[in-house]
Amino acid sequence: MKPEPALVDAMFETHGVPGPWEVLPATGVANHIFATRDVVLRVATDHRDGFSDARTESIAAPVARAAGILTPRLVAFDDTRTLVDRPFSLWERVHGETLGTANLSDFATARVWRSIGRELARIHLRVRECPDPNDYLDEPARQHDLGRSLNRLAEAGTLDLDTATRVEEFARALRSQAAEPLGRHLIHDDVSSMNVMCTTAGELLAIIDWGDAGWGDPSLDFAAMPLAAVPAALAGHEEEAPGMLGTCPHARVSAPPAE
Repeated sequence: MKPEPALVDAMFETHGVPGPWEVLPATGVANHIFATRDVVLRVATDHRDGFSDARTESIAAPVARAAGILTPRLVAFDDTRTLVDRPFSLWERVHGETLGTANLSDFATARVWRSIGRELARIHLRVRECPDPNDYLDEPARQHDLGRSLNRLAEAGTLDLDTATRVEEFARALRSQAAEPLGRHLIHDDVSSMNVMCTTAGELLAIIDWGDAGWGDPSLDFAAMPLAAVPAALAGHEEEAPGMLGTCPHARVSAPPAE
């Protein structure tokens, strides 16, 4: 259900936000998005993750911001169902470019991802507690079943059996390099280019959309990144938290789940 204009007016007004608003394009499926000049309104959609993501980010994002992480300030979270039958939230608006749609130079793009790596390291280092009385935080984990996917590709003729076998052997080698335990840290778990705000010069402005956040292996924060971005992000993480990702960080962020 997409809110009617009068309902959007009421959601802003209830939380003391004045001024005209506009519809912003959603980069995901979990929210309808509206914004005044200074505040963004996110209303959960009917998508299966809409309600849970709204509740998760209402817990995780303020804790990350309190730890000094570049993320918008939560103005209000409303799950009262007084105005609408779903949770909604209001956030400080960050004026900048969405990295995934911005036309940045290679240098500027690498600069952003290196900064993202540093921000992730700060989250992993600084956040030790995240009060969550209602268990809203996610439980991030590697969920991809590589063996099943390889078998499916081989059966479809997309991948020959020899190549599938060699990929599985390579994955097994990666697992052995990434076997050391790292402990559980608060992670964002969806650091895609669509969840990053930046300038055209490559200055990181904010990491947004904390709907998948939870306690998990910090290397999972690299899983949603474009492959080409991982080296710069890893370099930034190592600058801020050397050794946190183990002795073979490249293997860890690439490794499929253990069998």
